[in-house]
Amino acid sequence: MLSRNSGWMLVGLMVLGSALDSASAAAQAREFRVTRARVNFKSEAPLETINGVNNDATGSVSLDPSNLSGASGTITVPVASFRTGIDLRDEHLRGSDWLDAENHPNATFEITGIRGGSSLTADEDARLQVTGRFTMHGVTRDVTARVRAKWDGSSGLRARAQFTIRLDQFNVSINPAVRLKVSNEIQITIDIRASA
Repeated sequence: MLSRNSGWMLVGLMVLGSALDSASAAAQAREFRVTRARVNFKSEAPLETINGVNNDATGSVSLDPSNLSGASGTITVPVASFRTGIDLRDEHLRGSDWLDAENHPNATFEITGIRGGSSLTADEDARLQVTGRFTMHGVTRDVTARVRAKWDGSSGLRARAQFTIRLDQFNVSINPAVRLKVSNEIQITIDIRASA
């Protein structure tokens, strides 16, 4: 039978052991900083398909390749950097009637969870579903992205995420005059390379 002091000591050791286990697990997570990123959007409307590209995204992803359950991260995209191939259209895109870059300069994707796989294997493609919060035009919505990721077994990580948004859910209204040229549904693809 344990004395009262021994019992408290045992409880203290158990709490300390649990804290050390948590610290050890947290120490396994590494931060991968985005070194190169490309964000594409595609609007497919009846009369026109518009493709936009942005190479100025930044961000980081924190994860343990052997245990993806605690993964987190944020990708930030300056909306004024999108290019569609027509300067006047780019100017309209940045304007107050569309993305309003002056008041809402960034779009962000914040990772909140990963499904479809529990770990990454070196030099093998992993197909995952990444849940997150996407913010654009001052509005935040939950989204799920299809992701293909590859870890090089050391310090390199590549990923491609694809998801679709609806402009009306982000308080972006399409002028009736261009409804046949601009789709309410926008396909977004984010390609990143990151290094720990």
